[in-house]
Amino acid sequence: MAYSAKVIIHATDDPNVLELIQKATDVTEIGFRQVLNFVKPGVMEYEVEAAYVHAFVSNGSRGHAYSPIVASGKNNVVLHYIDNSQKCKSGDLLLLDVAAEYANYSADVTRTIPVSGRFTKRQKDVYNAVLRIHRAAIRMMGPKTIYFDFQKEIEKLMEQELIKLKLISKADLTNQKPGQEAFRGYFYHGTSHMLGLDVHDLGDMHAKMAIGSVWTVEPGIYVRKEGFGVRLENNVVILNKGVKDLTANIPIEAEEIEEIMNSRL
Repeated sequence: MAYSAKVIIHATDDPNVLELIQKATDVTEIGFRQVLNFVKPGVMEYEVEAAYVHAFVSNGSRGHAYSPIVASGKNNVVLHYIDNSQKCKSGDLLLLDVAAEYANYSADVTRTIPVSGRFTKRQKDVYNAVLRIHRAAIRMMGPKTIYFDFQKEIEKLMEQELIKLKLISKADLTNQKPGQEAFRGYFYHGTSHMLGLDVHDLGDMHAKMAIGSVWTVEPGIYVRKEGFGVRLENNVVILNKGVKDLTANIPIEAEEIEEIMNSRL
């Protein structure tokens, strides 16, 4: 069901709306933490999907807010991979774009975790590059932010991180043409969209981010030639100044994810 642009723009006029979206993210957190204790080499992607469903339904959700993406290994460079049919292998990363619905309201959360419980150095370097962009994006957001200007700034940050990772060079930036920028081989989607009753909600993307509107923040780096990608996604509500992160309690630091995965009984 499409969510009225008028309602989402004035979401804070009804605190119950944000409370329900917060509940959707809280249930998503429960599912993610359970999955961190479940994933190991040999688990099937669809088993991970089922673990989320169990956690969601057990905590008052009717299930997934959208078709879940449970993408291991090279599957996670595919933007909308939904087959969820492969075996999770040792050394792979597992991209989890999975979130709960609660009372018809949607969360939209992505995390990327190591199947074996430890990131390789290269995986962690890429992960932390995405995390730096993710945090910078959240700092940029507020009631004066216009999405398409914001996206251009994220793309500039992405270029610098890709240079540090030696995926592109400064010469690539000099020679690139509009619409064919070097970063597009590694980051091929927008950073944000509105969220509410629909996971891609209605609203004016050309206007300033309205106070009370809820947005995703989801940069990613996808390295096809190395067979893995990383995406990190939180949900934030626009305040009079800055944002409130509704997903702040969902683990995102690489070290915290490793710690949880390696402390399981």
